[in-house]
Amino acid sequence: MSQPQSNGGPIITRSRLIVLFVILAGALAPLAVYWFILGMLPSVTPTQAKEFLRAENPQAILVDIRKSADFASAHVDGAFNWPLEEILGLASAQQVPKQFQDKTLLLICDGGFRSSIAVRHLMRLGIKNVKNVRGGMQEWIAGVSGPQGDIFERYSSESGTKSQFPFRQSPLYEQLAAVISGFVIKPTYTLLSLIVAIVLWKSRSADLFALRWSMICFFIGENFCAANYYFFTDKSYLFEFLHSYGMLLAFGFAIYAVVEGIDNRILMLSQPDRRCAAQGLCVKCIKYEDVPCGLRRAFLVIIPALMIVALMPLFAGRYNVSYNTTIFGTFYNYSRRLIYQHFETQYCPLAAMAMLVISLGILLFKKGDPLPTAKIFFAAGMGPLGFGLMRSTLTALYDDNIVWFAFWEETTELMFIVGVCFVLWIFRKSLFRVVTSA
Repeated sequence: MSQPQSNGGPIITRSRLIVLFVILAGALAPLAVYWFILGMLPSVTPTQAKEFLRAENPQAILVDIRKSADFASAHVDGAFNWPLEEILGLASAQQVPKQFQDKTLLLICDGGFRSSIAVRHLMRLGIKNVKNVRGGMQEWIAGVSGPQGDIFERYSSESGTKSQFPFRQSPLYEQLAAVISGFVIKPTYTLLSLIVAIVLWKSRSADLFALRWSMICFFIGENFCAANYYFFTDKSYLFEFLHSYGMLLAFGFAIYAVVEGIDNRILMLSQPDRRCAAQGLCVKCIKYEDVPCGLRRAFLVIIPALMIVALMPLFAGRYNVSYNTTIFGTFYNYSRRLIYQHFETQYCPLAAMAMLVISLGILLFKKGDPLPTAKIFFAAGMGPLGFGLMRSTLTALYDDNIVWFAFWEETTELMFIVGVCFVLWIFRKSLFRVVTSA
């Protein structure tokens, strides 16, 4: 007794190795870039930087490397301005302004990237006592201890006016939305994804096999998100990356499940002994005559179109937003960290483009049957494409009110999981039937 299998058998070992390679390479690439750009530099968290400054160490000063106009508008109380352009113009350590000589320089910008460039340049000049403030102003604001804060948790402006860091009072309906999304919607779809994975545990057909792994990746990713909230107050870059990557993989595996299911259960394109459902469109079929496959030719247009769509987030703006609020008495920070936006608007489009190019190349040049491998890379490209578009769209729509970014992201994920459950329930008799093997 066995279940229906794709192409006469479950996903073959070679295909599994390809999938494993794509997953590992995709996960390691952004981590390697992060380590090269930021991880190799001496850095401190905003909390550590504040401890330096609170100790009244005359050798430690906070240096804001933003443009003078941005600094004049608002900056951390007690910070000094030294624009990045002036730092990069230095040719030797002797050109460092006197107020910054023989000091421990804590460099800060909006998100931690531009200050890392400044740190790297100063270190090349031989200046050792320089550190990058991780996360920049966004994470500094997130580390404020309360609505009032202390001297290093307040803004100063050019006029000398001092004020608290960005704080907004959330109305009751927004507080309710925050609680519902975090403590009702998220646990619900996380539990449902685990249940679906368990239900599909023994399924061996390629589409259900992929869907099972979609649910597993989704469940693991969401638990990293929960762990980041409960144990690191949303400050672990690694856990947030694993959360995002879990969602990306879940989308990719789900797309593969859909493509594989439509192919082998509806169209019968990859079934050599079954009539293709699209034969009425093509008239002549590659299975019976020496003619090109119409569906494959259609994908030679569809994939380039998707490649163009995948590039859209590359041209999206970055939204520098971080503010504090209270949710039913609990002090909480909402922000869209620039480092996460770089992943969504730079890495995801490039990764999607690379996978789709490979899929297109396989369809064009691979001899024999290119479909099995082409489908893998097609789905691998659709994962980052879908994730990057979803995140960048939500960021653009709710850049000034992250409560609704979180609410609609959680709601979208709930609809995704509920949709999977609904489809499995509707077609349960055919999807889970057991047939006698030939």
